[in-house]
Amino acid sequence: MRIDLGPLVERIGDARVVAIGESAHFVREYHSLRQELIGFLHERAGFTTVAFESGFSEGLSVREWMRGGAGDPPADGMTYRFAQCSEMRELLHLMKERSIDYWGLDLPGDLGSFGPALDHLDRLPGAPRSTLSAVRRLVSKFASAYTIPAFSAYREMALIDRDALTLALAELSARLDALPDRPDAVARHEVRLLVLLDQMLRAQAAAVEGAPEYARLNVRDAAMARTAEWILDRTPGRVIIAAANSHIQRRHPMFDVLGTHLSAMLGDDYVAVGVTCEGGRVATRRLAPDAPAMAETVEVGLEPPVAGSIEAAMASGRVTIADPSRFGADKIRLLDLWAEQPVAEAFDLVACVPVSTPTEQAIWSGGRP
Repeated sequence: MRIDLGPLVERIGDARVVAIGESAHFVREYHSLRQELIGFLHERAGFTTVAFESGFSEGLSVREWMRGGAGDPPADGMTYRFAQCSEMRELLHLMKERSIDYWGLDLPGDLGSFGPALDHLDRLPGAPRSTLSAVRRLVSKFASAYTIPAFSAYREMALIDRDALTLALAELSARLDALPDRPDAVARHEVRLLVLLDQMLRAQAAAVEGAPEYARLNVRDAAMARTAEWILDRTPGRVIIAAANSHIQRRHPMFDVLGTHLSAMLGDDYVAVGVTCEGGRVATRRLAPDAPAMAETVEVGLEPPVAGSIEAAMASGRVTIADPSRFGADKIRLLDLWAEQPVAEAFDLVACVPVSTPTEQAIWSGGRP
């Protein structure tokens, strides 16, 4: 893939964080572009770490694999089935070969389970077993391998059990702080993310149940932002973030996202690169009540670029990167739809590829056998 990287070099300057987005997950061409950009930023600009839109706790096994593990990265080392994608595995191998550091940004368990973090905390010397057991017992009332069923079960929990879980997590945090040998920073951050996952569920349930003050509260992206801040505090080099466009954009018309937090924290030291395509096909999620996940992904064709879109403005039949302020576009692809807002307010740069092709893992039956 030959790309003119001049606009990228000019814009990033001394920026501490560059975020590379994607309008849809599991797109071959986006993986190829991301791999090229990560390689370039590592070799030419000193970026030493990549943080992915994937579970922080799950990612600890990827970090172990990078320090000498054999074969492929662990299939359960990334959430949302990402590590099952051959293109993602190729990127992780490249990072391992070049000693590029890996972190996950996100909440654990595909947003439906506390298990990965609790399993790590259980192994801590002096861990408060009774409190951890209480958390596990309460989480078992709704936990699932899939997000939608977990949330549905959480909403059905008695309020007294929801409150008991919040109280148990507060006790867990306090008891870890009270240990003579405080747990390491990784364990402390895992507890913080469990607290935020609990608060995400509480906020979502309150919003669905009619509390308007929770409708704009986006705890998940705030959690990813806190993880990014945590990584930056421990990383001497520069950091690349790889996540969906809807997470990395500087502004969002409905609520604060990861990019909103990073923009406030870093200003011009944060660069958001939206990634989109002129056309092709993508995998998009549809509700599927008969599937274990209550959702599935299906392949759909993309309509041609519409008037006013960044894709129409940048269409050239080749991969291009440009400053969106040149075009005045007010639409950009979001899966198979259009997100409407001034594109230049959301992204510092936009990369557009001619066509998108779903990867082999893109189409998913929602957990059906």
